[in-house]
Amino acid sequence: MRKTATSGKQKKFATKSLRAHEPFASRELKDSHLVAETLLECIRTGDLDAFREVLMSHLMTVNKVAVAKKAGIGRRTLYDLIDPKKEFNPELSTVSAVIRALAA
Repeated sequence: MRKTATSGKQKKFATKSLRAHEPFASRELKDSHLVAETLLECIRTGDLDAFREVLMSHLMTVNKVAVAKKAGIGRRTLYDLIDPKKEFNPELSTVSAVIRALAA
């Protein structure tokens, strides 16, 4: 059986190392003050879907346990907020605790 020839372009490409990938807007998602302002704007406009998306995206980039401690809520409560399988209907005290923790 004859070996298939590889073009020069493929050989060069195969030897290049991969670069680290930084997801788009990761710096903005890590900025807790910006996230807190965005969450407040979502509340003002009544957009709960956007609120949950922004909160989930932020929590994927930071330490969730640290946020839960800073907010004074249980870690499980924080995970329930971002679980897509669960209904999103948080208490006002939970929402305000999370926003205060992010703004501080």
